[in-house]
Amino acid sequence: MVMRVIDEKDFPAIIEIYNSKGRLAANAYIRESYGIKTPWSVMKRIRKAPGFEYDAEEDRFKSTDGRSDESIFMSMSELCGNRGNTSVSADNAASRASASMEKLVHELISDRLLELSRYVTLETSSRTILIDRTSMQADGYKVVTH
Repeated sequence: MVMRVIDEKDFPAIIEIYNSKGRLAANAYIRESYGIKTPWSVMKRIRKAPGFEYDAEEDRFKSTDGRSDESIFMSMSELCGNRGNTSVSADNAASRASASMEKLVHELISDRLLELSRYVTLETSSRTILIDRTSMQADGYKVVTH
């Protein structure tokens, strides 16, 4: 595995693992995800980074940028809300209706061509069209030539 440099934007994910699953889980995550053999150096860097504060008594990181842990993540109402979904669902409904209509037209054309192929044969090599007039009339079709 190639060792990668951990960007500061990755710190919140590491801190979340540290706070929820513990130091060993965070260390394992750093080793596996970034290929770093000494995860304590990363944790030391996070402790010095602005915006995060380590509480030794609680063995947790806290955000010092004025946001609480809850405000970092979206709430259930924000996740399940209909914000912006109405136009997307309307577009989806229109595209589904269009696809259904196209499928119906395709089936109708296919059915008509299948019915026509029972009576008409095109021979492109000789440029001839063979029409079985007696079978058509027997099946109730009226044959008109002009």
